[in-house]
Amino acid sequence: MTATVEMSFTGDAETPREAAARRCMTVDDLPPISFAPSHAWPVPDVAACHALWDRYAMPDHIRAHSSMVAEMAMALARAALASSGGADLHLPSVLASALLHDIAKDYTIRHGGNHAQLGGAWTLHETGNPHIAQGVMHHVHWPWRVDVTVTEWFLPLIIIYADKRVKHDRLVTLEERFDDLVERYGRTERVRERIRESHEQAVDIERALSERLGIALHHAAPRDGELAVNAD
Repeated sequence: MTATVEMSFTGDAETPREAAARRCMTVDDLPPISFAPSHAWPVPDVAACHALWDRYAMPDHIRAHSSMVAEMAMALARAALASSGGADLHLPSVLASALLHDIAKDYTIRHGGNHAQLGGAWTLHETGNPHIAQGVMHHVHWPWRVDVTVTEWFLPLIIIYADKRVKHDRLVTLEERFDDLVERYGRTERVRERIRESHEQAVDIERALSERLGIALHHAAPRDGELAVNAD
């Protein structure tokens, strides 16, 4: 006769899904991924990006937000090109990535999911360009160290920063943008903590970009396609 051994548990039992997730590596565990611009990868122009807005039924308010993010991102990119070390930055790629960064926003609001991940997948599918898609994929969070001296990382980092400076369709400071995010989405302590972490990263990116560009970005705004710093 075989004895039956009963096992007791202390605390909550771990589900198979949770156990699998714990065993898997996270993005933070992986080495940084870099995609330098390549002439082999097509880059959609503004008209092509607008056509993708239509294809994925992007609402007007998200189009307005994306256009303002693109304006800020392009001003940052031009400032980088004017400074030392920006020779490899590809302006059309910056523009396309900024215009498409919220391509999946409305879909995930209605159906669920991660709009950055889904948007990155859609962008890669539609354009075949991983450099542009990386900017879309990581516009919410950059999982590796903040280093704006790495040319291949500059595009996603300026897309993150430009997005965090635009509240709806208006340019604001990081503080105002994140206060709004807490008010709109901070329903739980876990969500509020993630927003705080995102705010801290955005401040780090702002500091790094300011040092590289020699511009105090806290109150900088695009004016006639270039960055201008307000007196206040």
